[in-house]
Amino acid sequence: MAMLVLERFNNNGRVKVVQEDFTRYHIEPQIMSFSDSVAPSSNYGQIAKVVSNLPFNIATDVLKLLLPMGDIFSHVVLLLQDEMALRVVGSSPGTSEYRQINIFVNFYSDPEYRFKVQRTNFFPQPNVDAAVVVFKLKQVVDYPHVASTKGFFSMVNSAFNGKRKMLRKSLQHLCASSDVESALRTLGLPETSRPGELEMDDFVRLYNLLVINNLV
Repeated sequence: MAMLVLERFNNNGRVKVVQEDFTRYHIEPQIMSFSDSVAPSSNYGQIAKVVSNLPFNIATDVLKLLLPMGDIFSHVVLLLQDEMALRVVGSSPGTSEYRQINIFVNFYSDPEYRFKVQRTNFFPQPNVDAAVVVFKLKQVVDYPHVASTKGFFSMVNSAFNGKRKMLRKSLQHLCASSDVESALRTLGLPETSRPGELEMDDFVRLYNLLVINNLV
């Protein structure tokens, strides 16, 4: 495929083909360098978009790399396995499919499930249907305010590693159970809260409160 694209657009200075493992490739400097060469006076972060039919097995890894790039891309349009698309966009607190990836996706973007693509549209035909999902990326100033994004997602991941446990148990390696209970009470949340019951904003408030009290 790469060779076909190269042959077709060989004399087009607005097309660049890069053959790399995306999960290991540092794309930011390449995008910025290429944008300067084709549109030096433009605000490239407002016009660059990602459109991809990617392997289903690396979809989560690619999402985690792309969604924080709101300074480079305005939208990410992906063809995902339908089951994953519904889970990423539609899962909400209290549902069995609600995971830390939902917190991540909504922290960095506004996702929208656009339409389903039947498996019969592919050759060779896979065993599952697909769906097109559009992620409108947020700018850094629009991210929920947290003291540290790394620390925030470390807490969220720890919480969901024990999804069925109460937060006072799943977060006890970060701070004392009594401190978690106290923070939950302060926020007007049940002391027995589990990670699958909290909205993203609840996690943001909980993390920031623990930081303010020097507990994480």
